[in-house]
Amino acid sequence: MVTLMLVLLWVGVVCICYRQLHQTSTLAGGVMEDSYRDTLECTEEDITDKVVFLEKRVTELEKDTAANGEQHSRLKQENLQLVHRANALEEQLKEQELRADQTLLEEIKKQRELLSKMEREKSIEIENLQARLQQLDDENSELRSCVPCLKANIERLE
Repeated sequence: MVTLMLVLLWVGVVCICYRQLHQTSTLAGGVMEDSYRDTLECTEEDITDKVVFLEKRVTELEKDTAANGEQHSRLKQENLQLVHRANALEEQLKEQELRADQTLLEEIKKQRELLSKMEREKSIEIENLQARLQQLDDENSELRSCVPCLKANIERLE
């Protein structure tokens, strides 16, 4: 690319020289020849100055291009690292979500089992209490049935 720029600059300089030579060749006379020599000398100096300026400018552009290339490469590498980091974090997030879901399901299962166990225990306790109540009712009935006999015995003994 730099070589191409230098070639284009050189072609431009040659075109300028050719135009100036063509213009000075159309001029006639001895005074014109002196002017022609002055123009050639001036033109050579101008061309040399322009070439030096253009070479400096090309060097600056090369440095800028290199710096931009390095910065682009660095930013591209940094972007790649950030993309990998983002992918890793997304993967970690998915894993944590899966673990959280599994933990939640396990906790729900535990709570259901605990609730079932408590309901079974409550049911057993209710059955036991109902059996005890029935037993006490039966005992109470027996005792009530004995009350008239006992009253009669008490009256007889008195």
